[in-house]
Amino acid sequence: MRIRLNMAILCLALVPLTASALAQQRPNILLIMAEDMSARVGAFGDSVAVTPNLDRLASTSVRYPNTFTTAGVCAPSRAAHILAVHQMSVGGQHMRTRSFKESAYRSVPPAHIKAYPELLRRQGYYTFTSSKLDYQFSNTSAGSGPFSIWDYEGPQSTWQGRAEGQPFFGFVTLNQSHERQMFPDVVAANNATGTRSQVVNPDQVLVPPYYPDHAAIRADIAQHYNNIFTMDQMVGKLLRQLEEDGLADNTIVIWTTDHGDGLPRGKREIYDSGIKVPLIVHWPADLKPAMLNPDSIDKKLVSFVDIGPSVLTIAGIPVPDYMHGSAQLVPGASPKRDYIYAAKDRLDGFNFRERAVRDGQFKYIANLLPGLPGATHITYRDQLATMQTLWQQFGADKLNAAQRLWFEPRPAEELYDIVADPHEINNLINSVEQAATLARMRSALTDWRVAIVDYSETAELQMAKDFWPNGKQPVTQAPEISIDNLGTASIAPAAVDDSVGYRVNGGAWKLYSKPLSLPKSAIVEAKSVRYGWAESQLTRASL
Repeated sequence: MRIRLNMAILCLALVPLTASALAQQRPNILLIMAEDMSARVGAFGDSVAVTPNLDRLASTSVRYPNTFTTAGVCAPSRAAHILAVHQMSVGGQHMRTRSFKESAYRSVPPAHIKAYPELLRRQGYYTFTSSKLDYQFSNTSAGSGPFSIWDYEGPQSTWQGRAEGQPFFGFVTLNQSHERQMFPDVVAANNATGTRSQVVNPDQVLVPPYYPDHAAIRADIAQHYNNIFTMDQMVGKLLRQLEEDGLADNTIVIWTTDHGDGLPRGKREIYDSGIKVPLIVHWPADLKPAMLNPDSIDKKLVSFVDIGPSVLTIAGIPVPDYMHGSAQLVPGASPKRDYIYAAKDRLDGFNFRERAVRDGQFKYIANLLPGLPGATHITYRDQLATMQTLWQQFGADKLNAAQRLWFEPRPAEELYDIVADPHEINNLINSVEQAATLARMRSALTDWRVAIVDYSETAELQMAKDFWPNGKQPVTQAPEISIDNLGTASIAPAAVDDSVGYRVNGGAWKLYSKPLSLPKSAIVEAKSVRYGWAESQLTRASL
């Protein structure tokens, strides 16, 4: 894996428009991530979806229909995305770290592993994000750290806080399509305030074969489409703001979702309904690589761990060796993937341990805790009318064989032909015809599991104690400031890989990367943080 990454870096000089030329232009990059939705977008072939803004964006962009998250639920998926490493390799595999009832902890990645927006910030990019973090080494919402990743995080996420001429990287989460927006009380509240348009009705939707064709289920699917329409309007608003601010011609826009549909047997699972997501990359004309055609479809396999390396490559920043992904979204920059990988671990109080590998046609799932049903009474999910209906139908023995599968004990292994069986309901594990495929997919998963660290080899309670001894968050040691007689301040972290921030005369916090030339009578303050730990106390010095 590391060899492939190094080869990718060597290939960058061959990309027209080259990565170095891109770096010279210092393009802005805006990542827009919807929540809890699969490819229910007109531009991805969904005839029911009403998504005019995304369809318009896609008409001048590259669509990646074979994009996959590393987990079917937000926090593990977001941890993998922001670090560009698979979540179990940093202890971020469980949903969520903060929901573990036996011992408080957060993930503590190896100290040298940094979120890719922090690497952009080190190189002069202004970085901002919206209110949702949820990296497993932070809490869910803005302000829960680490401070070193973003110049701004919060509800007014915008590029307008940057210095004149400073390039930006923005990561905006849109929650209008989240699972919660289908809860009956939320739907009623939205309808009462007129915040949802009813553009799709239940008679229009298609019901997948793992659901019974029931009115309540049709209503939820239709509501999901209506929520997606509202999200699409927010995408349009962001794109119009780029235009109005004169930034559209120098901003690469990436749109995707954090995992699959927020419906039962989609969200939280590692079937394609839980991990296969749409992805659009828009290149303005002056930044477009020569080999790229707008309004095109690239069917290569893309993993969420590839987003960070792609963004860094666009910005001309070397991709660290520790990253599991490569620059798949930059045409010609990296060899194509043979496989993507995904995992499912603890959900609330229910322990799972599933690992999956998928190529262009087949998916293999190893259930390392076999015998458990996929369907469990997760309190949050049980608020959905669809989930309540499924439980009722299952209890009344009204589900057919395909619909019961999710409720029955899971086998140790599953193999699916995604092309012939896109809903993954026909397990081919005992198929004589697919014996060679099974052996190949088993081998691919084994090789991957050997290549990466998997903290699930350790019981979660022990992992929690290792990360936060005695259930208490470790505190990062404060950095030291030294000022020479020329007024140059140097800041040294207590540990070499700590992230360090500073401010001068009470101004905005900035990320420290090199010595500072201070004005007269300046007061400089500094602090450090290691991901998953509390930030240090402030250190102060004056000129």
